[in-house]
Amino acid sequence: MTPKFGGGAQKPAFVKKDKQPADADKALIRKDDGKQTKLPLGVKEGHKPLLGDVEDDKLDETLSSVNAELEANPTDKTLHEKKYRVLRKMNDRPAMRAALQTAARECGQPFFGVKLAEALEEEGSYVKALEWRRWVAQFEPNDPDTIRRLAATAVRAGNLATAESSYAHLVELKKTDEAPLGSTFYEEMLGKGLSAEGRQSLQQMGLRLLALALSQQSNSPVLLESAARLAYRVRDMDSACRFYERAIATNGTHRNARQWKVELLRAYALSGLQRPWYDLSQTFIQELREHLVSDRTDTRAWTILAQLQIQAGYFEDAITTLKGALAADSKNAQALWELGRLYVRMGRSQEAIDYYLDIINDPNEKKSVRRAIERTLADLYFRTGQYQDALELYLRDPEANMRMVAPIYEAVGDLTAAEDYYLKSIKQAPRDARTHLGVAEFWVRRENWDQAAISGREGLRCTYATEEVHSNLAVALATAQMNLKSIEDALATMEEICQAYPDSIHQTFRKAKLLIKMNRRSDGMRLAEEVRTSATHQTGCAPASSSLWSLLGDCHTLLNDIESAWDAYTNALKYDFMDSVAVRGLGMIAEKQQESQTALELYERFVVLDPLNLATPTVRNMIKKLKDRLGIVDAPPPPPAAMEAPSEGPPAGPAATPYTPPVQQKPQEGWMGSGDVDFYE
Repeated sequence: MTPKFGGGAQKPAFVKKDKQPADADKALIRKDDGKQTKLPLGVKEGHKPLLGDVEDDKLDETLSSVNAELEANPTDKTLHEKKYRVLRKMNDRPAMRAALQTAARECGQPFFGVKLAEALEEEGSYVKALEWRRWVAQFEPNDPDTIRRLAATAVRAGNLATAESSYAHLVELKKTDEAPLGSTFYEEMLGKGLSAEGRQSLQQMGLRLLALALSQQSNSPVLLESAARLAYRVRDMDSACRFYERAIATNGTHRNARQWKVELLRAYALSGLQRPWYDLSQTFIQELREHLVSDRTDTRAWTILAQLQIQAGYFEDAITTLKGALAADSKNAQALWELGRLYVRMGRSQEAIDYYLDIINDPNEKKSVRRAIERTLADLYFRTGQYQDALELYLRDPEANMRMVAPIYEAVGDLTAAEDYYLKSIKQAPRDARTHLGVAEFWVRRENWDQAAISGREGLRCTYATEEVHSNLAVALATAQMNLKSIEDALATMEEICQAYPDSIHQTFRKAKLLIKMNRRSDGMRLAEEVRTSATHQTGCAPASSSLWSLLGDCHTLLNDIESAWDAYTNALKYDFMDSVAVRGLGMIAEKQQESQTALELYERFVVLDPLNLATPTVRNMIKKLKDRLGIVDAPPPPPAAMEAPSEGPPAGPAATPYTPPVQQKPQEGWMGSGDVDFYE
């Protein structure tokens, strides 16, 4: 089985020992005469002592004694249990497994088979563990817990036939339960650690089992939710929509009903069902408004309402909603962040800065919130070229912001300091995928492909990463592999990330570009056309998604539809003034059309907005060529800017002057896709 990216060994759960009082060794139990007497800790009433009375330095002596007793009483279950626990305390796993196997043979007790299966699974020996799960099931063929463990182990062992028959038996045993397959069934069907082919087979099996369970419990919210999410996962959008619709219709007051509506909107968008998307969006917005009139403390409802309004392009309504959320709860950190982000998207950068500064300087605000807003403001300063102001904010909490300091030094050209900070961030947080991403992309920009590949792999081994971090790590690794001439490895990297996020057309487009670079142009162009179709559908449902508009612009550009690309990039900037991808896209179009001055302005704007994008070195070369073409002679470059020590008090530098790219004034088609009705203007 091929391990999934990011699916490295889970962090072990360290069990904290309960703190015992000073007289803990004086634990009491009742004697036959009714009086209390002292017994060693760990001894339970009516039981013989197992381990609590054995000191660590006497484990060998205890083990010898137990072995001697077992020679005389080889079927004594209690003695076998004691031997197992002694060996476990000694951490002698091979001997522990052997002891459990002997105990199972001598005593014929399922307890030993269960413990042996658990030990084998901890070591990754799933096939052997499955054998012992089957052995245990002989004793308890109709015990739901036993059958469920058997099914789960069969999945890990890759024996899907046994898994499916076991889960089906479980459905029969628990036919009256709301969740006969268990509350974590969906997560188990994700197939972490399996190959792409194995994962697909597992998920199809999961859908069959959910259909079987739903035939017994047709309106179970747990089953319908799992079925909807699994169908979405395998890109069966028609089924996903039906399951979500059924869950909402039959369980409208369920605690997850609003989340189902959010996910149904996403499924409608991917399916290109623009009219159902619009109808549900409007009724959902009205429902939330009415709910918040009577319950203004529902933080989650405020957040969903604002997100719906932003998605639909109702920015002014969203500002009103977010201000309402803050009026109801001034400590609503999500609303604080979203409001500032919305100001930035609308090109109201100075308003955002003033807003952030008010929060940072509010002594009544929680320190954690102030620190989070400081990082957000610092990022805004960084993206507007105000590096000194950004550094001052980051250095207010240098330990927490180590990985954010390095890019500032890189942006001003102090590569030695940048590398030092990048490497320090890895030492500080070796399990944080974000730090590995920063380092991997640094090496890509330096064209150090060996180091980029190492950092990319290390980041992908981290247990947890968001989709953005995870996918960008894969891109950095694939870029390094391409340049190291490991072409097939690069393609496998991108195919894996597409499997990990099957609903992300951004990853699919990256794969399309890679195929073209591999001289598989027809395959790449076909895939790019699929992405363009999907992006067109999705922008019809979520018109304010600037990333989708930028992706659509990239697709049009690749497919040589320049006029449509210009429109798409322009729409992206309409909904996010800081969308660097759209700015770069407009620059590329201007350059192709020989509008050198416009292209230069756009490229320079891109470099300010995103100085560390993997495309930035290429864009800088384009800037140099354009300046040569236009006869522009730069003054000798100054030495790398020295970063000064942070000053006292908050930075108060002005925001960068807003830049508005040239826009072709022409009628826009309706965003609902028909061209007849435009609900968003």
